[in-house]
Amino acid sequence: MRADRLADRLVIMPDPQTNNRRLMRLYFAYRMVLAIGLLVFSISDTGPSFLGASAPDLHIITILAYLVLAIASLALSFFDLDSMKTEYAFAMLVDSITISILLYTSGGAPSGLGILLGISIAFGAQGMPTRIAMFSAAIATLAIFVGAYLESHFHGRPFDNLALLIMLGASYFALAFLSHELAARTQLSEKLVKQQGKDIADLTDLNDQVIHQMQTGVIVLDDQTRIRMLNDAAWQFLGRPISTVGYALDQISSDLAQSLKTWKKQPSSQQRHLHTHTEGNDLLVKFKYVGEDEKTGTLIFLDDASRAAEAAQQLKLASLGKLVASIAHEIRNPLGAIGHANQLLQESENLHGTDRRMTEIINRNTSRLNEVIENILSLSRQRAVKVERIRLDVWLNKLCKDMCNSHQLKSSQLITYVSPQETTLTFDPQQVLQIISALVENAVKHQQHKADDLLISLTGGMDSGIGEGYIEVIDNGNPIPSDIVDKVFDPFFTTSNQGTGLGLYIVKELCDANNIRISYLPIASGGNCFKLKFTPSITSNI
Repeated sequence: MRADRLADRLVIMPDPQTNNRRLMRLYFAYRMVLAIGLLVFSISDTGPSFLGASAPDLHIITILAYLVLAIASLALSFFDLDSMKTEYAFAMLVDSITISILLYTSGGAPSGLGILLGISIAFGAQGMPTRIAMFSAAIATLAIFVGAYLESHFHGRPFDNLALLIMLGASYFALAFLSHELAARTQLSEKLVKQQGKDIADLTDLNDQVIHQMQTGVIVLDDQTRIRMLNDAAWQFLGRPISTVGYALDQISSDLAQSLKTWKKQPSSQQRHLHTHTEGNDLLVKFKYVGEDEKTGTLIFLDDASRAAEAAQQLKLASLGKLVASIAHEIRNPLGAIGHANQLLQESENLHGTDRRMTEIINRNTSRLNEVIENILSLSRQRAVKVERIRLDVWLNKLCKDMCNSHQLKSSQLITYVSPQETTLTFDPQQVLQIISALVENAVKHQQHKADDLLISLTGGMDSGIGEGYIEVIDNGNPIPSDIVDKVFDPFFTTSNQGTGLGLYIVKELCDANNIRISYLPIASGGNCFKLKFTPSITSNI
């Protein structure tokens, strides 16, 4: 599992079996060094004078035998014989017999050699069960008592070191118990640390899963504003860059980096509105230091402002929808009567000058009011979406010819381009036709000063990087001012005295109904671009 691998990186601990074998080899190495040291002291006469004083020959033979067995035990420990308990028990038995013989040949317990057996017990008890460790201590105690008895019997020395022997035996039991308990507690601590590392890894993995599934974008920056981590939502909001982690924020999004600099000059907990020019996304941005200051890094939270605005707008308009529709329906009948009466007045031969101009004003404004009513009623009776698979280039070419006729445009003023040419999208052709017609009509209406110089391009295709289909309506007119870009899709917002302010609002509603994301992108060289992005689940490229 991923958590297990992460726990291994957080806490590096040897396998218990490997650790026990390593301790056993260290113990066997100590025995070999001890045997070599005792042999050197005995042969070179550089050691204490009591070594081997009682039986020099037996002393040398015992040390040589001990050295051979120690070397053999160390060599065998490097083979995986799966018999550590047996190897430990055999080594303890050899040490007990050897040390007891050395005590016999070196003057007994007062020589201090009994301490060497205590070291062996301390080593061996770490790798043996409690019973075997205590049994080894008992054998060692018995061995030194037997050695003292034999020394007294064969050399006629008085048996007057009983208290020292008892203390030495008791120390063997204490060392065996304490050493075994220490080893057991150490292994338990290692298991706890390992488990805690796994728990931390599980929590880290859980946090990663939760963060990456959040619809709110999350970006973590270090103190140098380099990206340390970001979730999928943030990656989408930033325009799906190829590389992110380790890069400076201004390399990924200059707009967001500039907003961060502004916030650092005057930190606050309030959300900031950000319009990204690269993807045309409207974002709500919130900054927060990871720790107490900027030295520990910064957290950035990104939310889709359009979703928040849509939610607020739906709540605001839901209660008014039925009321507005009913009012529009009630206004329509008397408005029709006014228009009809005005037509009758215009047919009168007695109207001259100012009176006729008045009837023209009435006609113009009743037509405008009727258009508003038709738009409101069209929203209330919006039909269900009926999707079809559409060959995009063929559909756009036909659409282009129809709109050239309806908007009195030259064929050179309205062009199409699709890449790849064989792109096929799935959508409701009637409603998408209504969307594009409204956008083209909007361009023609607001760019009348361009006259024959107006150029509108309908481009489409498939984004190969993310498998997302798109259609763009691009014109070469004056760009929409940046201070009103966020309002162009709001109902009843217009910059024209002749406009109703419902054209782009209806476009946005139709896009939402068809699961199409629409965004406005200003063109650096001049002009406007409305981009329709179709979700990958309903697009294909054949």
